[in-house]
Amino acid sequence: MSNVLLISHLIVTVFLILVVLFQRSEGGGLGMGSDNQGFGTGTKQANPLSKLTWFLTALFFLIAILLTILSINSGSNKSVFEESEGVEGSKKKELTPELPDLNKFKNTDGVLTPPTE
Repeated sequence: MSNVLLISHLIVTVFLILVVLFQRSEGGGLGMGSDNQGFGTGTKQANPLSKLTWFLTALFFLIAILLTILSINSGSNKSVFEESEGVEGSKKKELTPELPDLNKFKNTDGVLTPPTE
């Protein structure tokens, strides 16, 4: 279930980015363009792209909330990387070097010297 939601979340995200990029720029930051219908002068009639933007934004947040609820209810505190480590964990243990046993070293005058074997 979470995989389906995650894939749909990614698809909605890509569509939301594309719809925002297709919209006409009003010029200036915060809608402060040179036209008379700037920021705070009144409402414009919503075109289909702005309606689609609102719909995709609402869907984006809804799926994000559902994914959060699913992750909380699963009771797992592991990340995706920790789960994949279980399969390859035995291979990684073979590749890690062993640390030397420091108890074999002689401790004289605060300086560790190698053992004389």
